[in-house]
Amino acid sequence: MAKDLSANLDLNLLKTLLVIYQEQNLRKASERLFVTQPAVSHALQKLRLHFDDELFTKTRTGLTPTPYAKQLCEALTPALDVLYLAVNTNQEFDPQQLTGKLRIALAPQFIYALGSKLYLAIQQQAPNCQVEVFTWNEATFTELLNGHTHIALNFDITNTSKELYRKPLPVSKPVIIVRRAHPYTRQEMSITDIDSLKAVWACLIVPERSERLTDVEQYYAQHNLKANIGFRSSSPESVLQVVKQTDHLFPTLNIMVPDNHPDFRKINARIDDSAIDYSTICYYHQSKQNDPKTQWLLELIERLILEATATQK
Repeated sequence: MAKDLSANLDLNLLKTLLVIYQEQNLRKASERLFVTQPAVSHALQKLRLHFDDELFTKTRTGLTPTPYAKQLCEALTPALDVLYLAVNTNQEFDPQQLTGKLRIALAPQFIYALGSKLYLAIQQQAPNCQVEVFTWNEATFTELLNGHTHIALNFDITNTSKELYRKPLPVSKPVIIVRRAHPYTRQEMSITDIDSLKAVWACLIVPERSERLTDVEQYYAQHNLKANIGFRSSSPESVLQVVKQTDHLFPTLNIMVPDNHPDFRKINARIDDSAIDYSTICYYHQSKQNDPKTQWLLELIERLILEATATQK
């Protein structure tokens, strides 16, 4: 008969296991758990003996999970989320009582427009939290699934895992940003205007969206035209610096810069019959759908988007 590994297993040890898995570093895990590093090492030794597996091996950069640890932690993450939610359901949520680390991934356009504002909003309501707002990257979906990242914001992305919940948020309209003294002076620009201008584009690389083909190229192709992409970068700051010093056009969202910015103007983009979707989506694990902390974060993000949109109409 197989050994029952759940017998006599302290749930706190499982929490420690997940934090080590997420941080892959004992020092960082101890800081996040608010215990000493020797205490985390001792807990890891108990876990190794209990599961009869090394669980993590040392590398130059930290710890690497064994195949068994990876499988175990990916299965435990949603299960423990549900357990903690059930235990805390009857407690009134108070962000002032939150501690530990909040990791939030934002696509470049959102980290530029909302990143610092989101941190300040969280810090005001949950002053005891450590906040990490970072740029969406190739590991973001994996980290949402294993619990390392709490919530993430990007455009709508198809073919995501069924374990992830997709929450639509208010949409900021697409615009074209140009330097303040750009020779094009009209307030709206259509594909006909763009083609006659022989426009050169400066485009933002959005992970999971436009690493290979920009939205502009897709839109041109729909009209049997070819776009001239002069510059691409994953850094909004770099794109804006190029736009500031050239006549390049920057296709982006209305919330990127304020209407009264001294260096830039915004031109409304008239997009006809486009298959390009500019929906804004918050992604998080299905187990967090009714989690008060997740709902609180969603409300903060939604409010910031609405505020940014309202001040730029």
